[in-house]
Amino acid sequence: MKKVLKVIFTILLVLLVLAVLLGGAAMFAGHAITEGKTNIKYVYVGETNVSGLTREETEKLLIEQGWKDRAETPLTVSTLRGVSFTVDPVRSGIVTTIDSAVKGAYAVGHDRDMISNLVTAVKAFLNPVNVGEGGEPDLAYLDALIEDCQKQIDATLGAEEYSVDSHAAELTVTKGKDQLRLDREALRSEIIKAIEEGKAELSFAQITAEPVMPDFEAIHKELEREPADAYYSDDGRFEVTDEIVGCKFNVAKAEALWNAAKPGEDVKVPLDITWPAVTGEQLRGQLYHDLLGACMTKFPNSGENRRSNLKLCASRINEHILYPGDVFSYNEVVGERTEEGGFLPAPAYVNGDVKDEIGGGACQISSTLYASTLFAFLEPVDRTCHVFPVNYMQPGTDATVTIPKEGKSIDFKFRNNKSYPIMIKTFFNNEESTITIEIWGTLEESDYMPVEFDNSYSWQFDYDRFVDPAYPDRTGYTIKLKTDFMGGFEDEFSSGYRCLTHRLVIDPDGNTVDDVIVNQKLSNGNYALDTYYEHP
Repeated sequence: MKKVLKVIFTILLVLLVLAVLLGGAAMFAGHAITEGKTNIKYVYVGETNVSGLTREETEKLLIEQGWKDRAETPLTVSTLRGVSFTVDPVRSGIVTTIDSAVKGAYAVGHDRDMISNLVTAVKAFLNPVNVGEGGEPDLAYLDALIEDCQKQIDATLGAEEYSVDSHAAELTVTKGKDQLRLDREALRSEIIKAIEEGKAELSFAQITAEPVMPDFEAIHKELEREPADAYYSDDGRFEVTDEIVGCKFNVAKAEALWNAAKPGEDVKVPLDITWPAVTGEQLRGQLYHDLLGACMTKFPNSGENRRSNLKLCASRINEHILYPGDVFSYNEVVGERTEEGGFLPAPAYVNGDVKDEIGGGACQISSTLYASTLFAFLEPVDRTCHVFPVNYMQPGTDATVTIPKEGKSIDFKFRNNKSYPIMIKTFFNNEESTITIEIWGTLEESDYMPVEFDNSYSWQFDYDRFVDPAYPDRTGYTIKLKTDFMGGFEDEFSSGYRCLTHRLVIDPDGNTVDDVIVNQKLSNGNYALDTYYEHP
């Protein structure tokens, strides 16, 4: 019995000694691992073995292996309609930064107590540790990128089912419009896979369902039309109804092109376009295109009140439009010259004398306008010359006006005898003391094309205006106003003179090709002479 006990005691003693020895070795090994300055064995960063390296050596090796580039190079994802976006590998949670990889590699077997670190080292021997991959992918981050990408794709599609470019003769239909829905789960999986494989680019065009072909027959019915010219309204107001462009296309060819295209591609269907001969742009361009007549007069010695009246009168007739057959009345358009209307007292002819009158100076605007109508070949309806010659106009080219008084007034009227509307434009220049009135309209084939307006009677009334040829292929003419003095007279009131005014048309060689007296023709066939009394 004593021998048995002795054997058992010996065995226990041996086991105890072995345990003490093994424990000591384990403690020593655990301490050595924990305090070591290098990575333990069987530690990898991705496919790079960093076992036994210091942190500095690990970083250097990883840089050489391109790990830094992998972590810092975004993945570019190209999708439908040219829309692309980038994914940050680190932000995605799939790749760690090089700094995190170095720290993570060293932390294996160094971040716990000695026994635990020893156990970690043993496990690494059995199953190598890879600290190069991140944790779980950040699905919220990836889904947000995919959602924004889908919105950008939708934005490229526009609101219309199709678009028509008549000049390019193309109908454009996007294959899959309003049906291009990215397969988000598949895209997310492809992104994760691409980043794990270290790719920098990914092309993805997978959608959830195949696009449905549009109804090309219905589109053809919407677009099909015969060409028609633009035209003016028949109410005399020259409103433009735009042209109709002829259009049709081959439905079968459109369907074939659609079938051959990929989802998201723009399908270009050739159109058979027929352009009308007359467009709305052409008709609008004809209106007020040409300078028909113009005159400029000066007022260097006028006071501030008269200048103010000139400016106000000019503004009242500026951009006034007359349609064919319309009659312009100066008194109606300018209105009564009253203080309430903004007019001021200034010198004017009153009962054969010069006195201050409200609206003084209005006659200079009416006279300048009259001369412009003569240059423009417009029809005078009611015009009276001044009692005395004025110092701003050639005799025979002026037109006086008076406001209604005691039921009487003098007006200046003319008719638009053209086939197109005309517009009056006025330019008041206070600094240079000039007022210019232009009449714009449309030159017709039978009209003389003016290149010069000449009212050069003397230095005092000199007006010579050159005009750029409106149509280079047509002959340009000088339009000249010329006064013929018919001799003096004397009556019970005073002495004076009478005159006739001619409108001459002169060709480029200096030949007079037309000579018309613009004075009113009397019933007996004679012309009414303009009569001026000498200033008292």
